[in-house]
Amino acid sequence: MSFIDKITNVVPWKTATGDDQAVDGIRTPADLRGQFHLDDVHSYLTVNEALKTRRDVLQWVDDLRRARAGHIKIEWVALSVVAAKLAQSHHTTMLQGAGAGLDMRARAKALLKTGCDLGASDIDIRRLAGHAVIEVHIDGTILQYDEITTEYADKLINALFMLTKQQYRRKQSQDGSIAGRDLMGTGLVNVRLARTPIAPIDADAQWLNMRLQAGVQKVPAVDALKELKRIAPPPGSLDLISSGWTEMQAELLQTFVLNATGTIIFTGPPGSGKTHVMHRLSEHIARTRPGQRQAFIEQPVETILPHAPQLNILDTLTAKAAGEAYAHRTRLVLRMAVNILGLGEIRDPLVATTWLSAAETGMLMMSTMHTAHPFLAIPRLRDMDPDRLALPIICDPAIICGLVGQRLVPILCDHCALPWDQDDPRLTKMMRDAILTWQRPDWQASNIRRLGPGCPHCAWKGTARRQVVAEVVDPDETLMADFIQYGPTLARHRYHTRSDSDSTMLEKGMELVFQGRMDPFDVPLKIERIRSYDFLQRERERALKGLETMAFIGGGH
Repeated sequence: MSFIDKITNVVPWKTATGDDQAVDGIRTPADLRGQFHLDDVHSYLTVNEALKTRRDVLQWVDDLRRARAGHIKIEWVALSVVAAKLAQSHHTTMLQGAGAGLDMRARAKALLKTGCDLGASDIDIRRLAGHAVIEVHIDGTILQYDEITTEYADKLINALFMLTKQQYRRKQSQDGSIAGRDLMGTGLVNVRLARTPIAPIDADAQWLNMRLQAGVQKVPAVDALKELKRIAPPPGSLDLISSGWTEMQAELLQTFVLNATGTIIFTGPPGSGKTHVMHRLSEHIARTRPGQRQAFIEQPVETILPHAPQLNILDTLTAKAAGEAYAHRTRLVLRMAVNILGLGEIRDPLVATTWLSAAETGMLMMSTMHTAHPFLAIPRLRDMDPDRLALPIICDPAIICGLVGQRLVPILCDHCALPWDQDDPRLTKMMRDAILTWQRPDWQASNIRRLGPGCPHCAWKGTARRQVVAEVVDPDETLMADFIQYGPTLARHRYHTRSDSDSTMLEKGMELVFQGRMDPFDVPLKIERIRSYDFLQRERERALKGLETMAFIGGGH
């Protein structure tokens, strides 16, 4: 039964005979209530498409068609569409009939009472683009309570804010509380509300969270809990390998999102796919933990995520205004029972200190930064506010649990790429000589190719596609201690001497070069300067010796 049914007992398919399980005298399957909507005026039946394979439902549909001599249109649709039609018909019935006497204020209080009876800690109303959902938080898990129309959701949210003695301002974030006589009969002593517009803004999408404080803790009725539904996970599966991530990197990223606390920071230049992979991981979380609330604060929202409310930051002309907007929205979201928070680019002190305040509350977070490689994220954060973001504070795996650097690099067309000339005039002699030092028994210079003239296979671009080249760093306590004691350069080199560390983006780029898949000219343009392989190895060896010397000096003090 929908939320409106529960408080008004309006059943749209009840017949004149009083049989609430019959339509046109034909008995419906016992569990079909709430799964279909019949528009008698237009003889139009919509049924939950998930029931299309059930023989008893198909038989019922055929019987109904025969009873109406074929004068009925039947459509199989998503349950959200059915729920929206039911809610609208209930709403119309109440406005036109006996139910019209029950005002929205009473319905709002009925919803709060239901939350108390269920033993819920929170109730969420998410008004989306085409419909709205009511969700309850029970024992740390979110469950779906009902689907309603957007029109009804607006009226319900307005009524709830009337109980706080405020006016509902749809375009603004709001908070408030309900207490005292306004909660009489609900079993609650206080309700704290926090509401914000979410994307898509042009559809007037909203998210309202209500934190419930009961007077006496109740044991929820089993029958009431049976009516709740698990949150439907997004379709599909996580596929990082096809876009260029290695199996080791995919494994590490999925390990990072299993952390209870800490931030995964994605680094790279604009357009390197940072937000895209952050959203893919968010979908993976929603598939594996659908009962957890995720939220994103972005400037601007690039892709709509149906499973996670997204707060958009627009019309901020200065860094200060953007920072203040991030701070305000983050403070609001932290009051809305969020488990995982995605924060847009950390670019200035206001946003950085906002990020740290959220990270210190003990939740999983994801964010992005513009740095040349992932190890530079740490000193850049410190430089934004040397006191608040000092290395001993931020260099903690409970604060930063993953560092990711990434690029999108062009992959040569297999059909028109040309052999590479070791006298390539596009590169300096120093760089051409450095390329040759990367040769190994299975890496031959004869395999290197360069951009060709283009052909029909690549639409005359010379490249077939772009793929990710990345480095995924696991910031354990040893690495964090190195950051504090020795700084990012030595910490980076020492990390790369580990047998289990991920290779650098330059190393992966050079591997693509010797596979004939990437033009060597693109390596310095897209990744970093090509240096001699031997030079890099000597740098790491010197770093280790420097560490030993510094450790000895430090021990002498």
